[in-house]
Amino acid sequence: MLEQLNLNNLALSVEAEVDFTPGMICITGETGAGKSLVVDALSLVLGAKADANMVRQGEKQLEVNARFSLKNQFKAIKLLDDYGFLEERNSKSSDQKIVSEQANTASDSQAPENHSTGDLISSHDPNLEQVESSEVDTAVVADGQAVGFDSWNMHDDDELLLRRIVTCEGKSKAYINGHPATLTQLREIGQLLVAVHGQHDGVRLMDGKRQLEIVDNFGKLRPLANEVNDAFNRYSKLRHDLTKLAEEQKAGAMTYKQDRYDLEELKRLDFAQGDYEELESMFDRAQHQAQFSYILGNLHAGIELNENSLVAILGKYLSSLDKVKAFDQRIDKIVENVDAAVQNLLEASGLAEDLCTHTLDVSITELEGRMTKAHELARRFSCLPKELYLMAERIENKINNFVSLRKRISDLTEEVKAARADYEAKAQELTKERKLASASLASKIEEKIKVLSLPDAKFDIELSRDEECKPRPSGRDELTFMFSANLGQGLRPLAAVASGGELSRLALAIEVLTASVNSTPTLIFDEIDTGISGRTALSVGELLNELGNYTQVITVTHLPQVAAKAHTQFVVAKYNEAGQVNSTITALNHDGRIEEISRMIGGSTITDTTRQSARELLGFS
Repeated sequence: MLEQLNLNNLALSVEAEVDFTPGMICITGETGAGKSLVVDALSLVLGAKADANMVRQGEKQLEVNARFSLKNQFKAIKLLDDYGFLEERNSKSSDQKIVSEQANTASDSQAPENHSTGDLISSHDPNLEQVESSEVDTAVVADGQAVGFDSWNMHDDDELLLRRIVTCEGKSKAYINGHPATLTQLREIGQLLVAVHGQHDGVRLMDGKRQLEIVDNFGKLRPLANEVNDAFNRYSKLRHDLTKLAEEQKAGAMTYKQDRYDLEELKRLDFAQGDYEELESMFDRAQHQAQFSYILGNLHAGIELNENSLVAILGKYLSSLDKVKAFDQRIDKIVENVDAAVQNLLEASGLAEDLCTHTLDVSITELEGRMTKAHELARRFSCLPKELYLMAERIENKINNFVSLRKRISDLTEEVKAARADYEAKAQELTKERKLASASLASKIEEKIKVLSLPDAKFDIELSRDEECKPRPSGRDELTFMFSANLGQGLRPLAAVASGGELSRLALAIEVLTASVNSTPTLIFDEIDTGISGRTALSVGELLNELGNYTQVITVTHLPQVAAKAHTQFVVAKYNEAGQVNSTITALNHDGRIEEISRMIGGSTITDTTRQSARELLGFS
């Protein structure tokens, strides 16, 4: 519920603070005074497009603050929590600080010192008195009974502060609970808290989706409708997955034969990790086998095969050293090292002999053939020869996946059938409940619109089930509002026969009938009573009053019959100060309401007669 609205430099308003109550709230004022100021302010703070022209002339920026109660608004609380805006939710001091700073941040210009909003309006119009806050809380309804709002069970700790700043250059800033926010976030939270209905809002009734939504809300079918939507989404996802698998299978079938052939060729090559590098080494050795054997043979001969070999020469030196080592112990170390050298040379000679006589198991022709095939396949698959084993793994996995597709498609087909059956069952149940809700709602709407100067009007809701169409998130139902305004006219689709005034009255009747299940805590009606008068206007006021028993209703009106039915009334007035036109919003007490209703009845001339008429409308004795 909207609790407070603070305006600074919006249009003609210098500064205003409006405290709102539960029930029906009416905003009145002379033509051109700015009655839609509240609606404009709320639209801004709820994310509407900003215009630099909204800033009061001569000021740098405007600011709007709106404080809402979040009592029982679980969807709004969850959304705020998801966005991380609930950190200071229970800190009233934080909110109050933001509000108290608005004048300093909004503009260098301030309202005249020592004058509250009420003082300003009272000083310029003695007929309008400022009401104390305690008087607003106990406003008197039309039948003279005090309004009891205990059923609202309000809780001061659950509060939300929305803030919007617009500069004279058209730049905009938004805040939620003191944290910077986007306009999208403002709109999302705003949709859960406030619903604005304009004088042309009845046009929405002609939309089939809106009509379906109304029936579902009235019949409390939203949970079941959500189940149908969820069932549709599951069915659609499974269908999508099945389609993808079928496309994958089709694509795989086109390459399956080629993949098998490629895999067979790669397997004949029989490469594992590191095999190509080993093949390269063997091929290089085979190419240089003769040179390889010649060098190793000479090495073997040079070490030990003749009297001039290294081993023979070193043997002679060892014999000579044996003869003199007794004269110096250090010679033992020399003998030891030379002997070790001889042993190493003999070992190297043996290895050279083995390698010289060893031949490869494959011929150079065979090795060259494998190398050529490896390079050919590498070019075909656009990879390196050493990566061919990886290509073989990929192709084999592709073939295995294709082979398994048949089983996967079969299993998924059964899941799709089950999901479709679940959707159809839930959609069938929703159709049954919609028929019951439609019949009840149609009867009640027809009853309500008869008191809105449509005594001969007929209303019905035509519901048909389309079994041939594809499944839809909303179910299989086609729903049409049928209407006839006059005797002798048959029922026809609402869009084809209803006038703007008739649509407005239908919209109001529907809002009243669905109010008890409407989760939106604040409804705003901006001059929806345009074009009506007399008894019809009184009936509209009574319906808005009835609606106020379920939710907070804020209505902008120029009709005294409607204003008289409000639980709380505000007046918007203009005054001149220092050559500038200013606009203020003031809550009216008992006497103030009589004077304002008198003005609405008789115009600028207020007489005892108009005052008496005002008292009668208000139900004051």
